[in-house]
Amino acid sequence: MQVSKPVAVVAALALAGAGYFFWPKAGGAPGAGPGGPGTTLVEVAPITRGRIVETREAVGSLRAYESVSLTAKGAGTVEKISFEEGGQVKAGDELVRLDVAERRADLEAARAAIATAKAQRAELGIKFDRATALRRSGTVSEATISDLTAQLKTIETNITAAEARERSANARLEDLILRAPFSGRVGLRLVSLGAQVDSKTTVTTLDDLSKMRLDFSIPETDLGRVKVDAPVSATAAAFPGRVFGGSVGVIDTRVDPVTRAVKVTAILPNPDEALRPGMFLSVRLATATRENALLAPEEAIIAEGPRQVAYVVKEGKIDRRSVAIGQRTQGKVEIVKGLEEGESLVVRGVQRIRPGMPVQTRPAFPDAVATPAAPAAPPAAPKG
Repeated sequence: MQVSKPVAVVAALALAGAGYFFWPKAGGAPGAGPGGPGTTLVEVAPITRGRIVETREAVGSLRAYESVSLTAKGAGTVEKISFEEGGQVKAGDELVRLDVAERRADLEAARAAIATAKAQRAELGIKFDRATALRRSGTVSEATISDLTAQLKTIETNITAAEARERSANARLEDLILRAPFSGRVGLRLVSLGAQVDSKTTVTTLDDLSKMRLDFSIPETDLGRVKVDAPVSATAAAFPGRVFGGSVGVIDTRVDPVTRAVKVTAILPNPDEALRPGMFLSVRLATATRENALLAPEEAIIAEGPRQVAYVVKEGKIDRRSVAIGQRTQGKVEIVKGLEEGESLVVRGVQRIRPGMPVQTRPAFPDAVATPAAPAAPPAAPKG
């Protein structure tokens, strides 16, 4: 039977392809990896020691360091408004003045009474001095001296009473002037000129935003691990990527019997007033610090169900370990159990390895200080 030329060409190409796949490749036996005959190349990183900060996470609510709703002490008509909405004020600044004409008149009357009484005292003092001088010569009787002395005492009493009325009138006048009790930023103006207000009328609000109080709760099981002045970091959805640092200011003295939680207040500096009362923040609270913890690259720890495993290169071969981990931080994970300092962990190439497999290694992070790469296992002797 004669085979046509096109069919013969196709058959020849098929045989050549089969030879490519089944014929041993130059430079190594079948299955050889890029690191050499019979080995696989993996990237490794060493177990090191470093500082780890154990943290707890919570959600907190912000309030101003000092906050108050301002109301007038007395009733009256708004005569003057001296603040700008949202403006910064200092402690003692006048914010609102009510109609003070009547109170000012009372103050002026008290001051006039003081001036009159002091003038009478001066005039009577001159008479008393003259009478005292004339008494020595017998010209003035003792009864006259006694009468002048009684008049002086009466005038002193009148001066004291007038000064008390002045202080009272001045205090009542101050009740009609609303001043800032502390430095801060005022809120919206809730009254207008000519409005009738009393002690129940809120004029505006005042908040000290230079520092903020961040309130959150922690489980009672962490109570013994949280201390005043412990560092706190917080983030807000309104400012992605920005971290607000602070410290624990107050720990409540009681545990909530329902939630079994303890309230904690942290103090956060707020120099640019980015944070506002009422905002929700995610909180990270430092509960413990370990200066000499074992650290491994986070990529090298693999979750297998409830367990955590790592692959160690030991004497050029893969050793599979079960490990216990602790805190995670900045691409590192704390190793609590299962690994030792200086051991090399497989960071990349895990999918291509199994326990006992010989491997060649190279640093996963060339810029970092790493342990020397393990030597490659010798190739198996050829059979036959």
